Amino acid sequence: MTYHELLHSVSFDEIAPFIENQAGGPVILALYKTHYDMLRLLTPHREEGDNDTANVTNAELDYDWEKPHLDAYPLEGDLWEVSLAKELIIAPDVTASLAEIAACCLWHTSFYGFTREQRRETFEKFDYYSKDLLDCDIVRIEASQKRQQIEAAGGYIPTKNEMLRMPSFRQALRKRLRHSIKHICKKRRRRIVRRRINSLYQERTLAVGEFVTACMPALSESKEMTLYDLCKLFYSNHFRHYSYQTYAGNAAERGTWMVELIEKYQAIVGSDFPNVMILITVSQSYPFSDNDRKLTDLIERMCSGKTAMLIKNDDTLGEELRMDVAFYEKNKLAKW
Repeated sequence: MTYHELLHSVSFDEIAPFIENQAGGPVILALYKTHYDMLRLLTPHREEGDNDTANVTNAELDYDWEKPHLDAYPLEGDLWEVSLAKELIIAPDVTASLAEIAACCLWHTSFYGFTREQRRETFEKFDYYSKDLLDCDIVRIEASQKRQQIEAAGGYIPTKNEMLRMPSFRQALRKRLRHSIKHICKKRRRRIVRRRINSLYQERTLAVGEFVTACMPALSESKEMTLYDLCKLFYSNHFRHYSYQTYAGNAAERGTWMVELIEKYQAIVGSDFPNVMILITVSQSYPFSDNDRKLTDLIERMCSGKTAMLIKNDDTLGEELRMDVAFYEKNKLAKW
């Protein structure tokens, strides 16, 4: 049985109970459901020189991972099409069900990312690491890129001093400083405070900037929203961004697919911020439909405050849909 055949022989609901144990801790089921459906839509592919088998064995236990679990090697790092074509060689002492074996394989093939976009981002980070850059350096570089995009389009990002007037920013800063500056001399304390302010500022700029830049191409078609309106998100007291693409296989089912991902697999965990902005990306050949409206209606019902929606075109999506959702709480000190 190949990995591709295995995924078509067991449902995700059969696999789901085994994923946490195979991953060694808590997981976001929505990501694994996305990965599962994405793989099922791919065509297995094998070329000369590719390893055509993967061995499924009982993994060795250690102090980091004491519960019995499986191992599947080699799957990590290979092209997904190549992994799907591999014949699974199950060791004689493995008594696990097919669903548990599938959970193990899903964990391995999602090691560098659940989707192509996530895997690309992971390998971009590896490239930064090869240049001896740290995570804080990567955030600074990417935040600067978002700033340049937004400012070049005529947008505006708050300064550090403006951010410091936001209650949630000060609260997050105090939390980071709580254990950092205790029993440290005043001179070093000031340096650490400045460093923490800078890092938190870059993180917030990047977090909001990713959503704003994703929305910018859709503004030309909108009569209700401007870049000025989008940039107000930088002044929000709290902000949370979710991004998912459907892997339904056809346009008629994509809205229902995403609704299930939210309701059944907790793609959106809580909506404790009252306002929401929704960006829906579809291809021109398969535009936003009444069935897709079920998805946006569901998201809007999660909020008690202001709602807004933008639609963007991306023909690479084909029949699929991408959803970006930003929940936020207005900052009372900012002008909205």
